[in-house]
Amino acid sequence: MSLVQRLATPARATGMGAGRLLVRGLGVLAAVLVAATALPACEKIDRNMWDNPAFRPQEEPVRPPPADSVPTKGREHAPLPGSPGAASLRNPDKVTESSILTGKELYGIFCTPCHGASGKGDGPVAKKFVPTPVDISATGHGYRHPEGDLFAILTHGRNGMPAFPADLTARERWLVVAYLRTLK
Repeated sequence: MSLVQRLATPARATGMGAGRLLVRGLGVLAAVLVAATALPACEKIDRNMWDNPAFRPQEEPVRPPPADSVPTKGREHAPLPGSPGAASLRNPDKVTESSILTGKELYGIFCTPCHGASGKGDGPVAKKFVPTPVDISATGHGYRHPEGDLFAILTHGRNGMPAFPADLTARERWLVVAYLRTLK
């Protein structure tokens, strides 16, 4: 006999007294109430998929590293773009034809989608950004920056441009800066 049938059958027919039937019915009711209140609470245990903060395109999430954490790639101490320390930075490697070719290859991978092949800010995805990427060619805004400032911009990002230290090593960023100086 199922539980529903037992509850629907009079107490005399099942051989149970009215007191036992009442206790059993209250127990079932209590179990249903506990389940009805506990199960919706399970949804709030892990809501990471619903409660993620929203970020705009090319915006860095604001997540400071945990206290006393150790970076996996070492700590790089590059000055911020526009600071006197950034302006005084110089390329530690001698610029050669092969370093410019490597810088051109890296520029093609990481910079061309936004800045375009000529550096005019007319890359294939540039129209989607507000503000549009700056002109970093010889006639544009980027050419007026010292090479150390360009390195700092690649390191820290600026005005919607992402930072690249996770994608490019310091040497590779200097190679990109060397190639930027050859854009016409």
